[in-house]
Amino acid sequence: MAELILDRLLMTLDVAVDAFAICEVNRGLQLVARPGDEIEVHYVLSGTMYLTVPGQSPIICGPGSIVLVPPHTAQTIGADELPGRQLVAMEHCSLAPNGMVRFDGTGGDDGELRFVCGLITANISGSFGLLDTVRKPIVENLGDLPIVQTSYELMAAELARADLGSRALTGALMKACVLLLLRRHFGRSDHETSLLSTLRDPRLGKAVTAVLDKPASRHSVAALASIAGMSRSAFAREFSQAFSMSPMEFVAKTRLHHAAEMLRSTNMPVKVIAAHIGFSSRSHFSRAFRDGYGADPSSYRRETAQGGRRDPVRREVAAERSASSAQR
Repeated sequence: MAELILDRLLMTLDVAVDAFAICEVNRGLQLVARPGDEIEVHYVLSGTMYLTVPGQSPIICGPGSIVLVPPHTAQTIGADELPGRQLVAMEHCSLAPNGMVRFDGTGGDDGELRFVCGLITANISGSFGLLDTVRKPIVENLGDLPIVQTSYELMAAELARADLGSRALTGALMKACVLLLLRRHFGRSDHETSLLSTLRDPRLGKAVTAVLDKPASRHSVAALASIAGMSRSAFAREFSQAFSMSPMEFVAKTRLHHAAEMLRSTNMPVKVIAAHIGFSSRSHFSRAFRDGYGADPSSYRRETAQGGRRDPVRREVAAERSASSAQR
């Protein structure tokens, strides 16, 4: 039951690539990344990555390793374990002619550590607790999976070309890599989270399945507790502990996830989608969707049809270039 529900939850994970960079660092240097709102996913191409986050010993990652760093996490990355001269990432990046961003800590040489950094929005509002409770980096070596290396090669090629549908394809490839990372991580018994251990309780699983199967139904805490065969208070408490959200927040996020899927894949009017997923008015739906996805339903539909949002890192680098040119 737990594995089946986890699979259903993994299917809800939306991933959009907000930036994609090639990073190179030599020994004796450390790349410093300031905390941000997005999730960072690092893939080690060559060398050994020594990743340090506050309150934790350095994480050592060899070639083929993927690291998922949760939002609002400061990090330093080096090619060896010794403290070195620190370089702020945003002060040592450049926009390549092909549109990709390059973080260079080598002075133009090949780095002893080379890795790909993907700045992504994994839409935590749509991940239903899988990432909400992640407070430390998730690390797994996926070097034994050729599909991961191939996916990153395709991502780099797509972003270099910026062809029709490149943003959508890049997001799909990144989602595949993130899912492979999470599957291996959650599949290890020593990494079992409170979410997974709670989902092993079939009572709670019944309530989760009821919401995923019929998000538009008139769910309430009392009704879901009845499905689970638990008291209202016990159900609400255990659900909140597992998902870091209340049962009704879960219902709302499930509805919004289905709405986003319909906006991306159909031409159904927004008003009809709102009614289909259980909202009584379009205005209420639009406000809720904007809070969860950062755009109103119509804007979200247009942006996803056009291949997604522009990269904030690229935009910042381009702006710095323009300002520098204007001063000459």
